[in-house]
Amino acid sequence: MEHSFSITATLKVDKEGICFLNGKRIELLKQIILTGSILAASKKMDMSYQQAWTYVQQMNLLSPHPMVIRKRGGVNGGGAEITRFGQDMIERYEQIKTVHEANVRQLGDELLFSIF
Repeated sequence: MEHSFSITATLKVDKEGICFLNGKRIELLKQIILTGSILAASKKMDMSYQQAWTYVQQMNLLSPHPMVIRKRGGVNGGGAEITRFGQDMIERYEQIKTVHEANVRQLGDELLFSIF
């Protein structure tokens, strides 16, 4: 049933009170995969390089395995790549997000239906 009201909720995974994964960080990881660079990914997202680098550092520190590996220098400059573990985390986050969104919709329908 459609309502003029809706319930929304965002998915965030914390570790010890610090954000490990959320929608913005997952998008950053996806952009790093597409561009091969933290700088290029940050530009695509209209985010400063410093903010992107902070996200990458936090994810790598909180994670049991590295998620992003930087590649330094060389003829074509440096770059970055997402590890297999990082790719697995993207997939798991997306799976959890799908279930989360379905549950929020169902809860909203149940609660709002009982009101209206």
